[in-house]
Amino acid sequence: MSHVLVFGHQNPDNDAIMSAVVLAQLLNQVEYLGNEYEACALGPLPAESAKLLAEAGLPAPRLLDAIEPAEEGADPQQVVLTDHNEPGQSVAGLGNAQVIGVVDHHRFGDFTTAAPLHIVALPWGSSCSIVAKLFEVLGQKPTDTQAKLLLSAMMTDTLMLKSPTTTDVDRATAAKLGEQLGVDPVKFGMEVFLSRPSGSFTPEQMVGNDIKLFEVAGTKLLIGQYETVDKSRALGMIPEIREAMRAYQAEKGADGIVLCVTDIMEEGSQVLLEGDTAAAQKGLGIEDVAEGVWMPGVLSRKKQVAAPILAAN
Repeated sequence: MSHVLVFGHQNPDNDAIMSAVVLAQLLNQVEYLGNEYEACALGPLPAESAKLLAEAGLPAPRLLDAIEPAEEGADPQQVVLTDHNEPGQSVAGLGNAQVIGVVDHHRFGDFTTAAPLHIVALPWGSSCSIVAKLFEVLGQKPTDTQAKLLLSAMMTDTLMLKSPTTTDVDRATAAKLGEQLGVDPVKFGMEVFLSRPSGSFTPEQMVGNDIKLFEVAGTKLLIGQYETVDKSRALGMIPEIREAMRAYQAEKGADGIVLCVTDIMEEGSQVLLEGDTAAAQKGLGIEDVAEGVWMPGVLSRKKQVAAPILAAN
């Protein structure tokens, strides 16, 4: 029996946390491959994740800083990745591990393994939608607690089913989980979203709490997203946010950084650029202006920001 670590991406959002937590529980329930699975996190938990886990009486996933090389003669650490696959978004020392599984809803980039593995990758609105489907595939029904954790992440990742990444599968799965819990999925999702302490977010948190690194046209480009129900506070702090963007870019050794301040109620994003963002400007068809550029209808970083930038370069 191997001890397998299950984790989402760096700067984890609710989907990265809950997909790892519930997937690890599911794999343990069915004793998958005879292994023991442990959920981990590659950064501090989002406020909504911490609150939901505490309410459920579940421990927070163990913080995983890096994977060290195996001792001589020992097998490498086995891992399962959720909500990501690109090494630049994963744990430090991923090359020291053996990736035995991936559950993801993103593009695949710069991802190779030495041996065959289990991959479930579907273009659905959240990784937790896929985990919910795996319960069915493995002949299991989620407990009410598992259903609540899955639904919370589905709703935050699809912005209450408003994101263009949302599919009919997500809607049907959300409805099924909502029926099990006796809640309206959208109302429940808004309650989860509003549990975030948005009024206390600092510029540094707005920049770094949900950000991913992409390799674009030979440059390293960070793309972050800060979601809110009222962008006015953030727009009153643009000089401070830009300063935090520059500091984060320098800390991570990136060439440029893009931040989307996404207003769920107005259904659009104010996009700020710092550093070498020629690739982003080309892909999004915008220029770098001091106050940022309002892009109506842009809610999904994956589909409406990262994808056009990558496609144009």
